[in-house]
Amino acid sequence: MRLIIPGSQGILAYPISKNTGIPMGYAELEKLPDGEKYVRIPEQVAGKEIFLVNSFAYTPDEMIIETLFLIDTFKELGSEKIIGIFPYFPYSRLMRRFIKGEAAKLRTVSKLFKTAGLEKMYVVDFHLQNVDEIFDFEVVNISAMPLIADYITKNFELDSPVVVGADQVAEHWAKIVAEKLGCEYRLMRKIRIDAENVVVDSVPEVANMDVVIIDDIISTGGTVVQAIKALKSAGARRIYAACTHPVLSREALKMIYHVGIDGIIGTDTVLSPISHVSVSGLISESIKENEGFV
Repeated sequence: MRLIIPGSQGILAYPISKNTGIPMGYAELEKLPDGEKYVRIPEQVAGKEIFLVNSFAYTPDEMIIETLFLIDTFKELGSEKIIGIFPYFPYSRLMRRFIKGEAAKLRTVSKLFKTAGLEKMYVVDFHLQNVDEIFDFEVVNISAMPLIADYITKNFELDSPVVVGADQVAEHWAKIVAEKLGCEYRLMRKIRIDAENVVVDSVPEVANMDVVIIDDIISTGGTVVQAIKALKSAGARRIYAACTHPVLSREALKMIYHVGIDGIIGTDTVLSPISHVSVSGLISESIKENEGFV
């Protein structure tokens, strides 16, 4: 028997349960006054296949610890198999050390999940394409870009559009959206100064064109802000932006609107004011396809 149990940021568990027919369970989760997490599983989980739904935005370290406690407790209580549904996965930008002494954070997190007992996980638009090389268990990496492209087609005013990848890493996603929109894609090149500041040093030809900037994550907004400025200087007519994960830390959205964007959207892998595209159906279909649903 299967059971879906949500974590503190597991709101997508409810539509996934409805779409797949997997019944919902419950976990008692609390943050104690000293900052520690309290976790209790009142459900009967012995012999059951558990789908644990959680997202790791805003307080990633806290959510990871909470999720590890849940996985380990499921295992101790005799769950048959534990599958994670983690739409937004943090620490995904770097898998290796670039500077001597840096923590290989993603590899550490992957080891923790494996040790706790996670056997498989579903993610959405994981930042690194070679995600299977990092985790020592099966990972199903689903892309929300076709859904984003559908939303753009129906809701953005586009004439002679071009899709622009925020950087070379974004080429994979820009290509998907461009194919759906039936247009070309081009790439910008940026130099990252620090966690919040970037410099755009290569701008594609976009004069008198509508531009859709595509990226997987918008966090500080620095890349999008500088991209908008550069594209406007290059003569773009209307400028839109879309991403899978609208983390939007601090005043990111305010800064993006301030430079004059014509529209911006994201999905509900991270709940935000621009989360207009839901990935619950996409995840549900992937589960049914991969988990032997009739």
